Amino acid sequence: MKEMSNQGHDRMELSFSNQWVPISQDTKVITSTLVPTRPSGHPLQEGEGHERLTPPDQMTGGTRWRFQNLFTTPMSLRPSPLPKINWADHEDVWTIMLKKDLIYANSRKHDALNRHPTLQSKMRAILLDWLIEVCEVYRLHRETFYLSLDFLDRYLTVQTNVQKHQLQLLGITCLFIAAKLEEIYPPKLSEFAYVTDGACTENQILCMELVVLKALNWDLAPMTVISWLNVYMQLIDITNSKKDFILPQYSAHYFVQIARLLDLCMLDTGCLQFSYSVIAASALYHMSSDAIAFRVSSFKWLDIGACSQWMAAFARTVREEGLVEQKFFPNVLHEEAHNVQTHSVDLKMLERAQELQLEIELSSRASPDLHRQSHEITMLTPPSSSRKSHQDLQS
Repeated sequence: MKEMSNQGHDRMELSFSNQWVPISQDTKVITSTLVPTRPSGHPLQEGEGHERLTPPDQMTGGTRWRFQNLFTTPMSLRPSPLPKINWADHEDVWTIMLKKDLIYANSRKHDALNRHPTLQSKMRAILLDWLIEVCEVYRLHRETFYLSLDFLDRYLTVQTNVQKHQLQLLGITCLFIAAKLEEIYPPKLSEFAYVTDGACTENQILCMELVVLKALNWDLAPMTVISWLNVYMQLIDITNSKKDFILPQYSAHYFVQIARLLDLCMLDTGCLQFSYSVIAASALYHMSSDAIAFRVSSFKWLDIGACSQWMAAFARTVREEGLVEQKFFPNVLHEEAHNVQTHSVDLKMLERAQELQLEIELSSRASPDLHRQSHEITMLTPPSSSRKSHQDLQS
């Protein structure tokens, strides 16, 4: 493409060149740039095209530039990290997981609360924090909580004008539905009404249940973020044995630490920007190493970069709090205790993380250098895999 500039300026020659890069879940990741062109007859070599970006105000007359589009690749092209399994084709299983992740990610919108003028993001956080407490009291599984979270966010995405006095009813109803799906012995309806301290009656919960189910079109089987974490953790030290993928092969203590980070992140509405698989991989990136996160998820940095940067403040807040002890419960097998949802984060931790996130954002905006900007945000991430062994993950 050739373009003549305004009168009085030298001509600038631009050429279009498209390149494929891994998919990104956030528009903050750069998808087009202007870079110097090569002389005619000299195609772009491998590894080129990622030069330091030049701001438009520094472009000089007579300079030739190439407009570079960075198109994202389909998620379905992510190679399967799953081992061979006896009960299905691992490639088919992986494909289904990716499709489901994409479908449900599109059902959750980051601006869902804009559809409800009386609701604020803090109200959502307070509700979720309370639901976590309820889960621990009744020994409900982490999957149950994350199912209820998914139902809540998807409901808020498709509905409008939910009033703040309806929020607790909506939350406890979502948990009621999730418990019936996930728990072998779910609490009784009367117990769900009881924990609301009279705010919600049994009949109201039953009526709201039907409203929620219709709004969600009875789509109640997402691959939740905690499910993705379970898969990733299982893949860390998987061998070629087909039996290894059936029973947990990872440290429960290590799982609890990462799950805690996820609990904190999901209290913030910023999580709605990203798919569950990306959020889980980013948490593993912060709590283990980049090599491990990329290997078990088949992601690359451009896939999880935006989410990892967003999560950095939450990861630092969790690390500053120190490790949390795994809890054990009566009538719950020790090897299953890590799957019980525990209340290990609170609203104060969320506030500190959000304050730190704002500091990082303001600091990055003050820097005109995009590379330095990215470094400042990701400096909170863990050391590279060369400084962290797999043995550390099994302790």
